[in-house]
Amino acid sequence: MRLLLFLTLASSAFGAGLDSYANLVLADPPGAARKGVRITYLGTNGYQLELGGHALFVDPYFSRVDLLSVALGSRIQPNVSRINDGLRRLAPKADAILVTHGHFDHLLDVPVVMAKTQGRLIASASSVELAKRAGASSGDAVTSGNVRRIGPWNIHVLPATHDRLFGKVPFGQLHSQTGPPQRAADWICGEPLAFLIEVNGQRIYVDSGGTPAQPPPNEHVDLAILGVALPDSRTRLHTALERLRARYILPSHQDDFFRPLNAGFQFGALTDFHHIQRECAQQNRGRLILLDYFKPWTLPSAVNPK
Repeated sequence: MRLLLFLTLASSAFGAGLDSYANLVLADPPGAARKGVRITYLGTNGYQLELGGHALFVDPYFSRVDLLSVALGSRIQPNVSRINDGLRRLAPKADAILVTHGHFDHLLDVPVVMAKTQGRLIASASSVELAKRAGASSGDAVTSGNVRRIGPWNIHVLPATHDRLFGKVPFGQLHSQTGPPQRAADWICGEPLAFLIEVNGQRIYVDSGGTPAQPPPNEHVDLAILGVALPDSRTRLHTALERLRARYILPSHQDDFFRPLNAGFQFGALTDFHHIQRECAQQNRGRLILLDYFKPWTLPSAVNPK
């Protein structure tokens, strides 16, 4: 953890933003008609998917707990002001909230977001249990192979892996604690999941790191949102791209998630976007893209890609 602290503090001094990759950053023009599936990046591995008045959230996290609190094992809690600031830019209601795993940067804000958006939590059993202990009223515990149909969304639950940090999955072990989670280490990884979302004739795959443990049905996807925060997932990126055959590739979980959203996007200390670029260029399997915070982009149809 001390090494992680050093690396992250170093990144705050030398980390780059999105300016150097402006040619990869996509966004709808201001005032664009809301047609098709719109994807909005919320930071970390958080996304909103929208279609025809329906919204689906993935890993919404706005509080951006500071690194020192995490490193020192201090008590952490949702920052309601930051959550409200994020939600005011999004749909007022959510059909569902998908959570890939139980770490604080994916699950901490979910009970508050559920209450404010009336979204139904879909996550692993351990993540549902954590969310309930943190105040969530309910949760739909799913496992690999399950399918949920909610509004226009057809959601396939797939197995996934979580990257290791210094040889271990961070905060991977279940504690005996039964009360509300208080420290970052209480928000355990649990069983990582990936999701294949079918909507409007399009297929969107999302994970938070690692490689698809099995190819999604029908093999190809229109958009692959792939967590690449750590070396493990970058090593397996080649295999992920081969399996998914994505038209668009969106590397995720790359920003410094200890930095407030209003400070702007900055790459995290352990990310390596140049590696991602090289791998995608070598395979030439899809268009590599980036999104900026709260700037929606509409996924083009396969018939008329842009």
